[in-house]
Amino acid sequence: MRRILIVAGAAGVLIASASLWAVWTTTARPALRLEPPVVDFGPLAQRATRTIQVRNDGRAPLRVLGISTSCGCTTAVISMSVLQARGGARLEITFDPAAHGPVPGPARHAVYVRTDDPKTPEAEIEVRAVVLRGDTR
Repeated sequence: MRRILIVAGAAGVLIASASLWAVWTTTARPALRLEPPVVDFGPLAQRATRTIQVRNDGRAPLRVLGISTSCGCTTAVISMSVLQARGGARLEITFDPAAHGPVPGPARHAVYVRTDDPKTPEAEIEVRAVVLRGDTR
């Protein structure tokens, strides 16, 4: 009788573990996080680049489906398009005051990162700068 109870208990633990594993793997999703979500170039007369981290805090690979910007004065390039679970990539953001136009002063634009994260399919990085007068090349 004791053996039957031990075997039944072990089988129950095994079934419960398999059920938990199935839930764990079927609910595994990517989770996008940007560090930092705002890039401030400050006063700028010449082209400059800043780097931020794109992180995947999820338990499944994160696919970057596209990157776009709100202005031709801002460009962005990511170091990889698939981020493993708990992994990351570098996103280089470049602001070019000469491409912004002849008007000096504050500029505010955005970089958009589209991913397969079901909670955040598109994230926005705010890009700020103060365009200075003078030759920007």
